[in-house]
Amino acid sequence: MKKLITCASLAAVGTMAVNAQPIGEPSTSKPWSVAAKLRGFYDSNYNTGVDNPVPGGRPGKAESWGIDVRPSVGLNLSQDTTTVNLRVEYGLRWYEDRTDNEIDQTVLADLFMGHDLNETTRVEVKDQFVYSSEPDVLQPGPIQSFYRTDGSNIRNYAGANFLKDFSEIWGMAIGYNGTVYDYEQAGDGSRSALLDRWEHKFRLDARRHFQPTTTGLLGYEFGMTDMTSDSLLSTPAVVGLPPALIPNADSRSFRSHYGFLGVDHMATAKLALQGRVGVQYADYYNANEDFWGPYAQVAASYWYQENSRVMLGVLTGIYPTDIAMAPGTANNITLGTQATMVYAAISHAITSKLTAYVRGAWQGSEFKGGPFDGEFDNYWSADVNLSYALNQHVALEAGYLFDDLESDLPQRGYDRHRGYAGVKATY
Repeated sequence: MKKLITCASLAAVGTMAVNAQPIGEPSTSKPWSVAAKLRGFYDSNYNTGVDNPVPGGRPGKAESWGIDVRPSVGLNLSQDTTTVNLRVEYGLRWYEDRTDNEIDQTVLADLFMGHDLNETTRVEVKDQFVYSSEPDVLQPGPIQSFYRTDGSNIRNYAGANFLKDFSEIWGMAIGYNGTVYDYEQAGDGSRSALLDRWEHKFRLDARRHFQPTTTGLLGYEFGMTDMTSDSLLSTPAVVGLPPALIPNADSRSFRSHYGFLGVDHMATAKLALQGRVGVQYADYYNANEDFWGPYAQVAASYWYQENSRVMLGVLTGIYPTDIAMAPGTANNITLGTQATMVYAAISHAITSKLTAYVRGAWQGSEFKGGPFDGEFDNYWSADVNLSYALNQHVALEAGYLFDDLESDLPQRGYDRHRGYAGVKATY
């Protein structure tokens, strides 16, 4: 059973923060802990305004100073066969420049439960709830909309896995995950019309244990993406068409079939690799369109010295998009994107007290269908952080974040620079 659990745990390689347990985050080694961050920040483009705004389009840039406060709490329960981890973070960000709605609030809640039914059988349950207006928080992995969205926007992910070893060599896994996206902005052409949805994925894979540290997989996944808004994808004023010629949100619902080969490999206690590579077929049944595309989820992590780690990854697949119609294009809509994300990060302990963190990512998104078929978005992001521990509970930190969207579509690109400095603590 240790072999099965080890391979299953590698799924976290691509989503974990690259730091070892950092100050400012709830501890995972204690039954409970509390943490907090207090930062002063500068944001050069807090509303993700475009470079060249035009009347009736997206707004231009607006900058602001502000204060960011983030308390969090963690709970960890572990018995012989059962593990429960819970983490909840609340964020409050005040913007000096705003006269209305000067406060942004964010809630992040993560729950994981794992239970060994016996030596060869394990059940895992996960849930993640997010309330936010920032695109990279609302959408983990490849981003479907690069813009800030005002309002009470919610994402909730829930998943369950059943893992079974039939022998020392053969095993299987069955899984389900469902994600709901609910944007507050409603009406024709709104964020709800473009992005509200339920996503369901059902997975089955056969597993072959080649070594105690290496497992090969042959898998199939069936996905359903139901666009849930009753609104139209645009408005007559924007596209110059009567409502009867503007499709509704459900026209972009689709079903997906995934076939993939995979490997879970832990070469040493310091080096781990997880890979899923295959193809995806997406059937937009209400639009009578379908697409084939590559599918991949690959992540590697290497601890090269104490408290120092490198992480690399690639993600690709067919995803929804916030782009749908162009003026005068009746019943001719962009259905989705083939999006690919490549990322790398390093956390390096310069001294026992000073730690540097650097992350870089690129996402390329090719639009599928409609007037923008074949057009491309290039999105670059970077994150740099320095943390100096005053003691085991308190640290000073400073950092910089960069975002840049380059698009073939007009009035879409923007850049954003953010800097911050503050203090963080864990108890």
